[in-house]
Amino acid sequence: MKRIFAVMLLWLCSLLSSWAVQSAPQPIFHQCNKVFTYDLYWSDLKIGHFTRTLKWQNNRVDIHSYSKVDLMVTKTKLKQDSKVYWSEQQNSFLTHSFKRKITGLMAGSTLATFSYDGRQSVLRSNGSTDRFSSHDLPLLDGDAVGSQLRLNLIEGKKKFEFKLQDTDEVNHYHFEVKRDETIQTHFGRVKAIRVEQTRKNDRKLVMWFAPDVDYQLVKATYKRKLINLKAILIRKKIQCPPDALQTAKKR
Repeated sequence: MKRIFAVMLLWLCSLLSSWAVQSAPQPIFHQCNKVFTYDLYWSDLKIGHFTRTLKWQNNRVDIHSYSKVDLMVTKTKLKQDSKVYWSEQQNSFLTHSFKRKITGLMAGSTLATFSYDGRQSVLRSNGSTDRFSSHDLPLLDGDAVGSQLRLNLIEGKKKFEFKLQDTDEVNHYHFEVKRDETIQTHFGRVKAIRVEQTRKNDRKLVMWFAPDVDYQLVKATYKRKLINLKAILIRKKIQCPPDALQTAKKR
């Protein structure tokens, strides 16, 4: 069950607002605040929902996530607050810190902090302290992974990899853009970018990102042995200052 929850957190990242097709997101677009809500399914049975709220301040975004899942006669709730920022030195999004609290299955609290270059992290969870390091890729939480993945798609990149920091380990993920597909969503039929996890033969993770829906994750599926999970974006709310909207229309 712990692995299941980690995967759900990863592929539910609906990614940050960086509309400009450049390596560094333009500051003016950081003024937009966003809220996204997903319905969660086990096969065709709805088991809960997941909501993320993003609030920008200069090059930093505060992200609040909340999910409630009813599974196997157990109610599990997750609350997480993450601080993600754009690093000019690393030319990518990095995690500053995150705080996570889970009740129900896998109950516990975690506080994680990351070094300025993302190569080291310190996690304090349920009274114990763990340290992690990486010699190549920065260690990112799910929100930073989602932010960078979305920016990669906007830039037209086809393959990318990340190191995801979980509460007790680091997982190395590889993704590849497979093709464009037109799919049915809560917002009608939209053209979406199909992205799949690679180098894992025992599971299948597929994500669809829609350029016409702010390059957000609109659908995701995860299958592994008896596990069959799905997430569907059902609501979105994007609030931008008038000057940001006018600039966006000119581009």
